[in-house]
Amino acid sequence: MKILVTNDDGFDNPAIWALVRAVQPLGEVTVVAPAGNQSGVGTALTLRTSLKINEAPSRVDGVKCYAVSGTPADSVVLGLEHVLLGGADIVVSGINPGFNTSRNVFISGTMGAAIQASGKGVKACAFSMDAEDNFEDPIVKKVIETIVVEALKPETQHAGLFNVNIPTFSETPIAGAEGAAPAPSEFVSHINAHSDGGYEIVSGLALIINGEELQHGTDVETLSRNKIAISSLEGPSLAHQPHDPTLQRMIDAANRVIG
Repeated sequence: MKILVTNDDGFDNPAIWALVRAVQPLGEVTVVAPAGNQSGVGTALTLRTSLKINEAPSRVDGVKCYAVSGTPADSVVLGLEHVLLGGADIVVSGINPGFNTSRNVFISGTMGAAIQASGKGVKACAFSMDAEDNFEDPIVKKVIETIVVEALKPETQHAGLFNVNIPTFSETPIAGAEGAAPAPSEFVSHINAHSDGGYEIVSGLALIINGEELQHGTDVETLSRNKIAISSLEGPSLAHQPHDPTLQRMIDAANRVIG
């Protein structure tokens, strides 16, 4: 199996190497990731610009690493069509330090890489977790491995796209895994004026909460119960597919690991 690993925080971020170590037992792993931080760029491609791709230091024996002077989506395109000339069996993106829930799936570079892969007909999984937690945690490592195993199976839908958010576990153990739809939300932004006469857009998310409770079965609500939230997304619309058989296999496999 050929596995392409990428992220939006840059090839030298420790979390991407935790992801590499989690999936390395499953096949031949190659890292193709941005040279620097590209958070919040979504699925953006760098057009009408010459992109540079250079071999970069690897932190895992047997894994080649390449740094791209562009976005996560650029990294996927160059990885699939230039580095891995025969393509890849799956693209795995992350681990993002911080959750990618709700409408963040539209602006996240971590998800943008996975969406780009799915759009090119390649299976893809994105992984995110609390930035304060241990990316090298053995349970997290095994959960990621088992989810990717299920994604790689022949019965997984063509260009299957999955978003996995792992709850905060530093004080409370992970309670299990569930399928979860992206929570309804609004985009929120404001503008900061800079001394150079320019303006900086600062964006965030505000959840729409019915009454005072989160909607049951959404990714944010699932994480609030300390459960892993797994979304199976339909490529063109990013609509959650709750009845996807691969999703159920992923949930069952993760729950077996967690115990």
